[in-house]
Amino acid sequence: DSLLILSRSPPIMDSRGRAVTRSSKAASLLTLLMVVSLLPLIATPVSAAPSISLNVSPNSMEVNPGDSGEYTVVVTNTGSDPVTVNLQVSNEPGENCNGFSSTIIQIPGQIDSGSSEETTMNVSVAQTVEPDTSCDTTVTATITAVIGAPAAEIPEPSTETVTTTAGDGSGSTVFGVDLYFGNPDVNQQSKTLSGSSNQATYLITVENTGQTNSTINLVLEEVSGGGCDNPSSITATLSDSAVTLDTEETEVITVEIEVPEGQQAADYCWEVTGTVSASNPAQNATDTVELQLEVPELKECSMSLSKTTISVNPGSEGTFSATLTNDGNSDWNVNMGRTGERASWVSFDGPSSGLLPYSGGSGTKTFDFKVNPDDSENAGSSNAVTIQAKDGNTLKCSKVISIVVGQSFGATISLSSPTLGPIDPGENQTSSLTVTNTGNGQDNFRVTVSSPNQPGWSVSLEKTTVSLNSKHTSGKSESVGFSVSVPEDALATNSIELTFTVLPAGGGAAYQSKILTVTVSETHGMEVETSVFTQTGRSYTELLFPIEVENLGNNDDVFRFYTKSQRPSNGDNWDIWYTNEAGETKSEFTIPAMQQATINMNVRVPDVANWEFTEIEVEITNLEDNNNADGNGDGLPDNKRALEFRAVKSNVEYSMDLRLGDGEYNSVTIDNRAAIVVLAPDGSMTFSFWVENTGDEDDFALIEISGLEGVASRQIYVDGEIYDGRVKIQKGYGIWNLTDNSFATDSNGNPFVSASEFGAEDIMESEGLMEHEVRPFKKKFTAYIDVSPSALTGQGGTLELIATSENNAADKSGKATLSLDVQTIYDIQFSPTVELYHELTYPDRKEIPVEIFNDGNVKTEFYILTPESFRGWSVEVDRGNATCSDTSEGLKCWLEVGESVIVDVIVRPSFDAEIKDNFTFTLSVEPVETGVVDRENIEISVLGVPDEGLLGLGLSQGQLESGVYVIIGIMFLAILYRAIKPKK
Repeated sequence: DSLLILSRSPPIMDSRGRAVTRSSKAASLLTLLMVVSLLPLIATPVSAAPSISLNVSPNSMEVNPGDSGEYTVVVTNTGSDPVTVNLQVSNEPGENCNGFSSTIIQIPGQIDSGSSEETTMNVSVAQTVEPDTSCDTTVTATITAVIGAPAAEIPEPSTETVTTTAGDGSGSTVFGVDLYFGNPDVNQQSKTLSGSSNQATYLITVENTGQTNSTINLVLEEVSGGGCDNPSSITATLSDSAVTLDTEETEVITVEIEVPEGQQAADYCWEVTGTVSASNPAQNATDTVELQLEVPELKECSMSLSKTTISVNPGSEGTFSATLTNDGNSDWNVNMGRTGERASWVSFDGPSSGLLPYSGGSGTKTFDFKVNPDDSENAGSSNAVTIQAKDGNTLKCSKVISIVVGQSFGATISLSSPTLGPIDPGENQTSSLTVTNTGNGQDNFRVTVSSPNQPGWSVSLEKTTVSLNSKHTSGKSESVGFSVSVPEDALATNSIELTFTVLPAGGGAAYQSKILTVTVSETHGMEVETSVFTQTGRSYTELLFPIEVENLGNNDDVFRFYTKSQRPSNGDNWDIWYTNEAGETKSEFTIPAMQQATINMNVRVPDVANWEFTEIEVEITNLEDNNNADGNGDGLPDNKRALEFRAVKSNVEYSMDLRLGDGEYNSVTIDNRAAIVVLAPDGSMTFSFWVENTGDEDDFALIEISGLEGVASRQIYVDGEIYDGRVKIQKGYGIWNLTDNSFATDSNGNPFVSASEFGAEDIMESEGLMEHEVRPFKKKFTAYIDVSPSALTGQGGTLELIATSENNAADKSGKATLSLDVQTIYDIQFSPTVELYHELTYPDRKEIPVEIFNDGNVKTEFYILTPESFRGWSVEVDRGNATCSDTSEGLKCWLEVGESVIVDVIVRPSFDAEIKDNFTFTLSVEPVETGVVDRENIEISVLGVPDEGLLGLGLSQGQLESGVYVIIGIMFLAILYRAIKPKK
């Protein structure tokens, strides 16, 4: 046995860490170890003190049960003197070393300084030791003597520990088997299935380690647990179930493993066991190797979309989902993405990554998406977006969704210029605007323009609808012309803003608006006239020549008044100056556009002889008008006018007086110089005024009227004709007709006028007009006022009337005023003549005529309200010929101003009334506009009395009927009695 142990080479570790004994390699390995062990002796200097080093190799090995392993022990003398050593071995105490025994061969003799000696240690493993049991063995080397230095101090022993592990083969028995993989230098025990293959092949070497030819049975079994999944779904095939081998003969067998598609990623294990068929089971002549196959993670998928095509309008949102099916073999994290030119239209509605479960090959996961397209493509276009599923950055599966873009709507409008003009009054000017479709499809649009906010202006569009192509194509814009007309009376300061708008042709909110400002050109022109060319006055008096200047232009202009020449009859110039209506003295006056102003030339009469005079030429220039041409051929530039006047010294007095007539006003002063009137919007009135010549001789009167501009129109008539500028007023006395309040006239319609009161009395007597009376003669004028329908309550003003002499315009003492207050008055009244007390006899009814007046100043709609029935009495109204209609509130009627209507109020008693009863009720009228605020009520009483009946007894009809029945009954009984009475 000792020879056998010594002849075995140190075990070589196979791919599973098991010792494989090979005698052919033992000598080479031993030699190598000896050389290595000597290196320290060569390199280490001789120590002065005794010392040794101990080396055991290998430091571990695997020994099959029933066999022993051999370790090489090298002792090196690192001291300076020869030494002798003692070697001892010991196993670690404990159950692990049960069945392990160790022996070592002592080194005979001494070991010289710097020299090494080698010996062997054997560790035997009993047949009963379980495979994979490990035991630690410690080798101790002790110096027993130092040669040549008897007194040397002995150092501590040196130790070295090695580990021996029991293998799963058989030892040096009659029967033995060893299984290992074909190439000891390559670990073929574990394999990883490649991604493109579903098969794996293992090569296993079977060696007969017994002493005799044997048949070895082979078994392949599945292994689970310990990190290995159950490989039941995988097909594993062993190439041989038994092999027959001579001693130390080997044979290679194969294990073929076929993995089905989609096999879950995991580690799968099998073991192959070889057993010598003729061996005694107690000898444990068996060996086992384990195979491991890693099925790597396969990350694959397939995808389905809930929609392959989706139509969404720009600005709207669509949704779809992508469902992934795990076509791999394990759970894996998937990252979703999208690509394509319009990938930005697609976003995730939730997470964009997550775990795709394997779930036994049926795992799925769904991702939700939102689609929000813009209108960067034409309506109806299809845009492909690829939905991707990735493992990291590696694409695993994908699908394409087609996004069909709906139509967006919109338009812009632009003006060729934000302003138009200036335009001459009465003319027009054209321009254009451009409508552009900002939607992505063909569309129809409507173009509108606001109405001018000033009267007389107008605007017209060349067309009001346009059809345009998509904004992505040509034909997306179109120009539309328009024209703006300016009225004749437009002022230079006038301007308007027109709003041009583009809208959907089918209706809806506007897309865009633009504002155009239109301006007016300046124009200039004037008219100059006067009604007075000659004025007379006493010395040191001031004569007034009113000059009417009308600014025909549309701009406020400055007019200069210049005395061009003066030709006095006595050679001395008279004083001349100019004033406006406000009394301001200057030579230049501003007159508003299209308005008229009165500028007075004032002349002071010097102390000259009676009837001396001066002739004056006045030139009026429009300083704002640079038109120097003579278009009207009057010898002056068109921006100038000239007038000639004569001022005369005279001792004759010229003057006029004006007073308002009676009866047409709400109130009037005692001297008839002022009056107040209230009119409704659109109301009108007529009033009279009288003009008296208060001068020294017959004269012509001039009437000036001013005020109420913009509130009411006014017109003056005299002798049935419109006043035309001057009226002759005779000086003297006339004959006043007391009957019709007018001055008597002759057969030609001319008034009887005498210079003296006595002369007028003579005329009155000669004409047989003695019932008349003599009064100072006055001329009657009639004025008409019409309030504008647009006037508002609270507006008003003062109308001023002035009568002046044609020869003395400076005297304006003949003046009267009329104050107008615009106010709507609703005043519906009952006539005061309505009888309030009445009587009726049952069962008759009572008809009561009621007159209703409109005392307001507007045509008024009103209700006639009657009471509810009471104690059986009822009231109703018969409209008669009034303009009325029945409503739920009551009878609704109309009345013009100052008119009245008579309605019949019908009162009925209770149908069974029998006793006297007084019924008092309220009748009301109420304007519809103001309601109860202006309601008027009257109370009417009706006394109901019963009929006096037969013989005036006051019996009722029922009582009469009952009495008749009683009489007839008595008569019947009497006849019956006589019929049955026995005859005597």
